[in-house]
Amino acid sequence: MTGRLRFVLALVLAVALFPLLLIAVAQTWSEAREEQRVQRDRMIILGALAASELNESIARAQGVVDAVSTRGFAFMSAPGGCSRAMAQIASGDSVLTNIALTDADGEIICSGLEEAQNLNMGSEDWHAALSNGDQQAVSGVLMGPVSRTPILVVANRLGDGPDFRGSAAAAIDVLRASRILIDNAMADGSQVLLVTPTEAREVDRSRTLMPASIEIQRDLLQSVLQIDQPQPTNIRFEGADRPAVLAPLVEGQLALLLISPTATTQWGLVSVAATFLVPMLMYALALVSVWLAVDHYVLRWLGYLRRIAAVYGGGRLDVVPVRARKAPGEIRELANTMGEMAASLEKQQSELEASVEQRGALLREIHHRVKNNLQIIVSLLNLQAGRMTDGEARMALMEARRRINALSLVHRSLYEADDLRAVYMPGFLNELALNLQHASDDGSRTVSVQAECDEVSFEPDTAVPIALFVAEAVTNAYKHAFTRRSQGRILISLTASEPEALILRISDDGEGMEEGASQGTGSSLMEAFAMQLNGRTWSEINADGGMDFVLQVGGKND
Repeated sequence: MTGRLRFVLALVLAVALFPLLLIAVAQTWSEAREEQRVQRDRMIILGALAASELNESIARAQGVVDAVSTRGFAFMSAPGGCSRAMAQIASGDSVLTNIALTDADGEIICSGLEEAQNLNMGSEDWHAALSNGDQQAVSGVLMGPVSRTPILVVANRLGDGPDFRGSAAAAIDVLRASRILIDNAMADGSQVLLVTPTEAREVDRSRTLMPASIEIQRDLLQSVLQIDQPQPTNIRFEGADRPAVLAPLVEGQLALLLISPTATTQWGLVSVAATFLVPMLMYALALVSVWLAVDHYVLRWLGYLRRIAAVYGGGRLDVVPVRARKAPGEIRELANTMGEMAASLEKQQSELEASVEQRGALLREIHHRVKNNLQIIVSLLNLQAGRMTDGEARMALMEARRRINALSLVHRSLYEADDLRAVYMPGFLNELALNLQHASDDGSRTVSVQAECDEVSFEPDTAVPIALFVAEAVTNAYKHAFTRRSQGRILISLTASEPEALILRISDDGEGMEEGASQGTGSSLMEAFAMQLNGRTWSEINADGGMDFVLQVGGKND
């Protein structure tokens, strides 16, 4: 956003100063016309130099190939590797893209470019000429299979014998070989196109080929077949004639087309120091001044206030934008408003935190008192059970005590926890298992109660039915699973991804359920607790011969 503001202000100033540039353009118009004529003469000279430069590159490449072909087989057994030797030789001349050795079938067996390994040159005209007896060969213009640029291939036969055993070949980058022409032309702002009798491709500043941006007439393409020296011409573009020169590189095959800029855009060809440069510098200076002023007086303060807002968003409302006191008046007022807003929010937040803390204290007190009241009830039941002589009635009171103990444990877990909204189930079930073991231990048997639970926390509305279900299932196991045994084990396991998808299993290694056993109060209560959770419950014989009491909530029903 700040960058957009800077751009808009600079654009407004640019529009305001634009008439100054128009005056400079009018002053340079006449000089540009004359300069175009000078430019055309210069391009003709460059075209002649380009052809000479390419011929020199071919001669140098021929000398390299002559040396490599006489020692080609020695290179193949060089200690440093043939490919490395070829790469080192090719690096000595900037116009050579690669040097390679081929066998009699045209398969490249040694190459300075790793990407060219295993390419086959058997179908190329220069390879066929060597195979048919020529000692040397120069190809036409090819598209390099690796470099994807126009190349010429200079090649010699390997060895001096009459049998054709392969070739040594060097690839010349046509664009690099014409670098004087291309670099000088592009430095002047001219467009450079590589032209064959069938198509024209534009050369950019990195010497790569691109689709031509100017439509070239077919008769101009065909003229590549006849010219043998630079030829002036005109290119029709955007309704105007543009001076151009067609310079042959490979006679009858390849030429360079240099197109001069139009008079209205050829700033580099005129005497800009007196007629254009000074207004342009004034124009640029004005834009830079506005750019820096906006950055210093507006944007940097907006950035500072944005960082302050981010700090407020992170919860640190006590930060005061002190640095903004040095800002311009409008920015200072905005900073003061933000500071007042933060102070107000901080006050409201403190009030909310105090209210939440008070509510938490009240909830803890409620859970504490409920737990204490339940413990009083348990104590009363213990006193009453101690005075009862009827064993069945005493057992009923003890079962009620276990159920109330389970409820008391839920409330105790809530008021002791940091989060009053949830019960941490692993700790809760472990403590419940220990309480049930102590409450059910009558001294005649040794039965351990253990718990295994996933790392989950449930709301009290879920934890209470689970606790009561566990208490009933463990009580049933104590009563019926170990009647003829003095030792045993009861395992409470809870697996759950969320409160709506859980499996609670109470397993014992006891004697199993007797045939014809009727459903008692405990089983009815367990079904009621399962319905409270919108789940279902069942019992089954486990692998140890004992019973499993299962509570499932969510998931697929078997």
